[in-house]
Amino acid sequence: MDEYQLEIQQLTQQLARLREAEADPGLIEEYEAELRNLTALYRASHETYEAGLRDSRLAQALVEVGFGSWTLANVYSFIYDISMELPLDGHELSELVDGTDYAGSLLESLQVN
Repeated sequence: MDEYQLEIQQLTQQLARLREAEADPGLIEEYEAELRNLTALYRASHETYEAGLRDSRLAQALVEVGFGSWTLANVYSFIYDISMELPLDGHELSELVDGTDYAGSLLESLQVN
């Protein structure tokens, strides 16, 4: 289990405790949104990382955009940074993360350079 999965697991446990304690619904919603966002970021990172194991151009692009070698942590950093720039426009971050082609973004960066 990697650090991202541990963070998601801890957040899930905290959310369960809040529900059990019948905490403020607003607080529970905040934790639920955070869990959805972290899960989406992790899923996108893992999918992009796996794609890079099949296509070495992705690793090259990650280096060229300044995120270093092809590791899950570096891919996560890239995805996190790109995701924080997405315009929410009334959408939830997790929805936008799920709809973004991060591998495609990396490949596009090769064409720009």
